Amino acid sequence: MAQTVIGREQELGAIQAFLAEAEQGPRALVLSGEPGIGKTVLWGEGVEEARGRFGCVLTCRGVEAEASLSFAGLSELLAPVFDEVAAELLPPRRRALEIALLRVEPGDMAPDAHAIGLAVLDLLHALAEQGPVLVALDDLQWLDPASAGVLQIALRRLREEPLGVLATSRPEVESPVELGRSFSEPQLTQLSIGPLSLGAVYSLLKERLGLELTRPELARVHEATAGNPFFALELGRELVRTGTRPAAGQALRVPESLHEALGGRLARLPGETLDVLLQVAALARPTVELVALAHGDLERVLGALEAAVGEGVVELDDSLIRFAHPLLASICYEQAPSWKRRAVHQTLAGAVSDVEERARHLALAAEGPDAAVAAELDSAAEHAAARGATAAAAELSELAAELTLDDPALVRQRLLRAGNFHRLAGDTDRAVTLLESLLEEAPPGVERADVLFALASTFGIGIPKLVELCDEALVEAAGDDERSARILAFRSGLHLLGSGDVGEARADASAALEKAERAGDPTLLAGAIAHIGLAESRSAEITPGLLEHLERGEEIEERLGLALEYAESPRYVLARLRLRLGEIERPRAVLEEIEAEAAARGDEGTRGQALWLLSLLEWLAGRWQQSFDLATTAHELAMQTQHTHGRLWVGRMKALVEADLGLVEQARSTIEESLATTEASSSDFYTIASLGTLGRLELAVGHLESAADCLRELPGRLLARGMNDPTAPVWSDTVETLVAVGELEQARAYLDHYELQARGLGSPWAIAAAARCRGLLAAAEGDAQEASAALEGALAELERHPYPFERGRTLLCLGMVRRQAQQKKAAREALEAALAIFEELGARLWAEKARAELKRISGRAPASDELTETEQRVAELA
Repeated sequence: MAQTVIGREQELGAIQAFLAEAEQGPRALVLSGEPGIGKTVLWGEGVEEARGRFGCVLTCRGVEAEASLSFAGLSELLAPVFDEVAAELLPPRRRALEIALLRVEPGDMAPDAHAIGLAVLDLLHALAEQGPVLVALDDLQWLDPASAGVLQIALRRLREEPLGVLATSRPEVESPVELGRSFSEPQLTQLSIGPLSLGAVYSLLKERLGLELTRPELARVHEATAGNPFFALELGRELVRTGTRPAAGQALRVPESLHEALGGRLARLPGETLDVLLQVAALARPTVELVALAHGDLERVLGALEAAVGEGVVELDDSLIRFAHPLLASICYEQAPSWKRRAVHQTLAGAVSDVEERARHLALAAEGPDAAVAAELDSAAEHAAARGATAAAAELSELAAELTLDDPALVRQRLLRAGNFHRLAGDTDRAVTLLESLLEEAPPGVERADVLFALASTFGIGIPKLVELCDEALVEAAGDDERSARILAFRSGLHLLGSGDVGEARADASAALEKAERAGDPTLLAGAIAHIGLAESRSAEITPGLLEHLERGEEIEERLGLALEYAESPRYVLARLRLRLGEIERPRAVLEEIEAEAAARGDEGTRGQALWLLSLLEWLAGRWQQSFDLATTAHELAMQTQHTHGRLWVGRMKALVEADLGLVEQARSTIEESLATTEASSSDFYTIASLGTLGRLELAVGHLESAADCLRELPGRLLARGMNDPTAPVWSDTVETLVAVGELEQARAYLDHYELQARGLGSPWAIAAAARCRGLLAAAEGDAQEASAALEGALAELERHPYPFERGRTLLCLGMVRRQAQQKKAAREALEAALAIFEELGARLWAEKARAELKRISGRAPASDELTETEQRVAELA
């Protein structure tokens, strides 16, 4: 069902549950919600699902124009099956129903509605004897009264029949069928269909229209449509048709289809009421008092609002005024002439007290450049950024640049700030467009260095090009320690993501630290410390003093209350390092704080990175559903922010969880997307990560040769770049795969490196995984004693740490080794323990491996009457 519906998993689950219950006895499910919210789509999914499992599905789709035609709905509902069961109806009832359905002439006496209702009941009984029946009524409010009456008679008399009624209705329109009188409270479910989430609207527009909006653009569409999927699609079609985007500071253009659907209410209102509503539409938080202050006449405002409430255009909540739907506000504003809108904004600027709202009204009232208004917009942008509204700050900075008078340098300064705010808000495309245009105008020196660095920070182009931008920025910033430190620290991270050269990354981070110390800027100092930590994180050993170094940076960050992006945050890097070293609880608390703080200040990039690292943490801890949810949220965020690096970083985590959960096709799709994006970004590190996940998936599926093809060269490629981090899953997956395909020498060479790295780092997960690989290699070489010792040593290491999946894999290997050594009872115990872990985690593919191994053990399990695979063969031979 979920393949054709976006963002309605809970609703689809409720329909599935309803259908299952209806197969056992009478049930009703009513889907209610505003027009366009998606009721009919869900209803249609329920109908299609029922067609595959019910004996009969009767459908009727109400139409307002036919609501006055007697028995129109009943005819649509029953005509397809009447001939099939007509012979089973009592003659008087059959004739009554035939008359109602216009199949025979009525004669002298019209049939009684009661007789028609009983005939419908008989027909439903006859159908239910052949299998469960679904009566599906779309737009119940438009069912004609005659049909509604006889259906009510029939449904009220249902007892134990396997029959369900699936209906949709609008909450504001009275329904002609009172299902509450036909079904008891446990039998009737009312499901209110609410708006789609931000992520669901993004997916809807992308999949149906090929329209990918940035997160700020998406937020505007979501706000304007209140998450209504039909309205969102209509707005999206208008954007595609006109080739435009939801531009900052400009009203959304409402397509004609929605003007027709909603504008009729406005057309019935008098001119004075529309004038008042224009003020309401232009205000961010309209109240009766504020509109009266701007309008100057409370009584006339109240009269105008009363007329608007009567037409269902606005709603009053105490003094707060709300449009019944946000699009009504857009239509009201759009219909007003530009001179009237400017006059309203000028008036409202004098009435509102909020800094940002006043500045926006002044900007929208201006007819040309205005230095005073531009200065107010600057202050408003700072105010917006301070409260985390980075998208609003970007819009205000752009407006300030537009209104700047005869000062090109100040225009560039304001546009640079707007570009940085757009980047933080997740509108990478807009940031790149602004900054590239600035680059053509920026004079040599520090101003050009700032634009180059801002452009590199967007990650809007391939990593080699980003490194080139940083190289050029360093030349322009020569002699400026503060700027140079910031650029060097950032370039350090690019080396890790692009070429994967740990040596270059360390060198840049160390140089950044030296310049930051000289500049005496604590923010720069904290950032340089963080980048040193990131560079060291790709190695197998912790440099002496690194933890203390990061703790110093963490203390600076917390003491000064610095709001740092993730790569500049020692707190983030330290949490990541502690996770590698086996801690769970302390990193979880820190990362949750970082994610919440980033969300509050509008830093979507840092929020996404905190989410992916939390996903990794929960994956290690064995909370895979939480891990999957976090990875999915982070991936959606990266898609919406159009952050290539974020998509790749989070995509590899999402694919990893999908692979381990056995979501094979989903994982393949995520990996393919990552590989395609990796090619565009020219990042060897991401290529290795994506191929590693693909190899892990092939290993889990049992395609060993394909897994070996993916994995065989990856550890060597990592070592060549100095990236010898043993906590990367690719190490253990490669060794296990190569052992399985018989490439023992290569497996041993990798394993020797792996064990050395794991011990050097002191990571319990890596130490245990390396010991498991040693056990597999020893078993393949015929040394069962060494294999058992290595695997039992791995289990002992895992006793102190919550890594359930690694424990399950180790128990699976131990069970295999014991089975080969004919230690049947011990083998069964290990394999059953592994199976229990895999089933609890939801590791479907690995659970199948454990079951397959259990079947290979001869000797019946005490708790089962089934023969083992060996016993079955013996029995068949006998």
